[in-house]
Amino acid sequence: MNTRTLLILAEKNLQTSLLEKQLATNLDLNVHTCLPDEAIANSQNLVADLVLIEHSYLRDIDSKQILPDFDMLSWPLMVHNVPATPLDEDLLRWKLLKGVLLKNAMVEHINESIEYIFNGGLWLPRPYMERLVSSYRCSDLSAEQHDSDLTSREKQILELLAYGISNQQIATRLFLSESTVKSHIYKLYKKLNVHSRHDAIKYARMNDYSLTK
Repeated sequence: MNTRTLLILAEKNLQTSLLEKQLATNLDLNVHTCLPDEAIANSQNLVADLVLIEHSYLRDIDSKQILPDFDMLSWPLMVHNVPATPLDEDLLRWKLLKGVLLKNAMVEHINESIEYIFNGGLWLPRPYMERLVSSYRCSDLSAEQHDSDLTSREKQILELLAYGISNQQIATRLFLSESTVKSHIYKLYKKLNVHSRHDAIKYARMNDYSLTK
């Protein structure tokens, strides 16, 4: 059996070096630590059976718009050191989210959760699992009605939103002005009954949206 590869998305320091050594030793993994821009630049050649990222660091690089699109890169994701409350619904937008480890978890729990995920499981606290199930149920019930309400242009834009690209990039691809794209997105929000870009992206990914749909 091939040795699994774990990618720690973080700055290299003493703490991450100790975590890297501990995981490599206890779980027999290939463990690498790198920065987001390095991961994206080497994504074509970088193998990641699981990406581990600390919650506050994820929030930081997301605010700087340098957070990789884990779903597009086909990288399963585990977020650790997550505050117990409030529930961070943004994490559930990732289709390949495999684990959420709450703040101050013991080292043994990190080992156990990663091993559990590599054996095919999901490591999610109960509130996250309940919200995930609820989201899928609501999506299944409403997707067909929502699709019938969307124009062909809105479906195009929804599909492009799912790839995480900007309004300007969508406008360029569809030969539209950015203001026109914003207008279409506003109408999309109303028809899908969502209130943010993340929610629209989550809807598109959960319903396997594509331009051929």
